[in-house]
Amino acid sequence: MLIKKSQAKEKVNSEQCSVWEYNFQSENVSFAIAYIDGRFPDQGRIVNTGCEEIYYVLSGSGTIHSEFGDFNIEEGDFYHFKKGEKYWSEGKRLKLVLVNSPKWSSEQIELIK
Repeated sequence: MLIKKSQAKEKVNSEQCSVWEYNFQSENVSFAIAYIDGRFPDQGRIVNTGCEEIYYVLSGSGTIHSEFGDFNIEEGDFYHFKKGEKYWSEGKRLKLVLVNSPKWSSEQIELIK
């Protein structure tokens, strides 16, 4: 199955974060590209209650502030979020590949103040 870039659906999460979702028929995995330039989320932390997530850095740099520590990331780095891990991210022109298993949905995300 081929999914063209032009078929990806943009979702603007905030002024600092946009995501392009590549939708395909699978309940086991999802794929997206994200761009973060600033803090995400704007305040507090988020937790994914439904799936594991992988950040793979295509370009830029940033920091993941997790309950497990602060991790600087840059091009070529890979970060694995455990299901239920609480975190927030900050990026400087940070472009990421996002892979989730099982498939990601917005209902899985919880904002923690």
